[in-house]
Amino acid sequence: MRRGRMIAVAVFVLGLAACVGISDSEKRYNSGVKFLEDGMYQEAIAEFDLAILTDESYAPAYHNRAIAQEQLGRLSSALRDYSRAIELDPELGLAYSARAGTHTRLGDFESALVDLDKAIELEPGSPSTFTQKGLALLALGRSQEAITSLNQAIDLDPEFYAAYGNRGIGLERIGENLLAVADYDRAIELNPEYVLAYSNRAATHLLLGNLELAMSDLNQTVVLDPESASAYVNHGAVLAATGELTLAVDDYTKAIHADPTSLNAYINRGAAYDSLNLFDEAISDFSSALSLAPNSSALHTNRGATYLAQGNLKQALADFTESTDLDPTSGHTWFNRGVVHEDLGEFEKAVDDYGKAISFEPENIDALINRALVYSTLGEYPQAIADVDLVVEVDPDYAKAYLVRASVHAKLGLMSKYLDDINRAVSLGVDRATAELNIAAISPTP
Repeated sequence: MRRGRMIAVAVFVLGLAACVGISDSEKRYNSGVKFLEDGMYQEAIAEFDLAILTDESYAPAYHNRAIAQEQLGRLSSALRDYSRAIELDPELGLAYSARAGTHTRLGDFESALVDLDKAIELEPGSPSTFTQKGLALLALGRSQEAITSLNQAIDLDPEFYAAYGNRGIGLERIGENLLAVADYDRAIELNPEYVLAYSNRAATHLLLGNLELAMSDLNQTVVLDPESASAYVNHGAVLAATGELTLAVDDYTKAIHADPTSLNAYINRGAAYDSLNLFDEAISDFSSALSLAPNSSALHTNRGATYLAQGNLKQALADFTESTDLDPTSGHTWFNRGVVHEDLGEFEKAVDDYGKAISFEPENIDALINRALVYSTLGEYPQAIADVDLVVEVDPDYAKAYLVRASVHAKLGLMSKYLDDINRAVSLGVDRATAELNIAAISPTP
């Protein structure tokens, strides 16, 4: 479940110019403000253009045109207009906080902080600016500093709900989950339609193991924002955590209908289909996810694992190979590729892949056991025993390790050591007769 979505702070429109004796530029500006307030952004831009054409030094026109540009997704143009407004009026505090918001949307949080500190210097009594600074600090992973800034916002306005919503995220990140819930509670008390506070509180409830409370919050999220893909994804994640995979699939499907580009919806639905053994559907979803994130090593690994479960070794190998090309350090993927090579009878390649997995995860018990079994198949018994010895060092109570080593000792005719291993496995709960009858059939971990 996605956690900690930050709650943005509103950008303020500079108001109308005085109505008595106003210039042509001010008339155009006032017309633009009205269009902007009505959400008619193209028309607002056209009026601000005319206001600026008449008076190129009109800072408020640049500021408000930037707001309209930003609403249309023209972030670079908005940034230029905010900068021009600041150049013309360096004391315009709102322009600094507004430009900080654009920097934030562009992922430039350090520049946002510079602007916000200037805005606070000019207007130290703005809870909105302290909240926005907290948001930027959260994005940079500076949770304690973010909490300090959000505390200042709340001191300035104890009813500023966005500050509580974002402080909840910071508190969760430093492990103060109960305090985070209290902040989300307060944010929702102040604004009962605060969608992201419900969503974030649900995530914290999930961390605390309160599935019923998490589901209640997510139900409310869906009611308040029925077109929110993320709400359905999170709702489905809780259902999946409770084992309701079919219902989770329904939620992920709703998320995809709401937003066909929702990467998490495809990934989660693919995982649910995989758990339901609906491999074709899972592969289709992982393929859709890969079309959105083609360089994701994890997605190639996920699809490869589904191909492997389906028995399509060729496609599984292709995905695992692509994954290792993208991320050569993934022990999990090297292990999976080793399984495919082993299933294909390519034992030397399997040994190499298990070796890569072990090099990145020296205590990967599955890789060590599987390599030991392949070594045994190849007649390389000392290497097989060495791998099992490592497993026993990592987990002395892993019964399968003793059975594997017993099978190798049997092949070497070392009956005393064979019996010692059988006895140890029996002491760990393995049935003796079953172990002795089936020891030769011990197979690698899939």
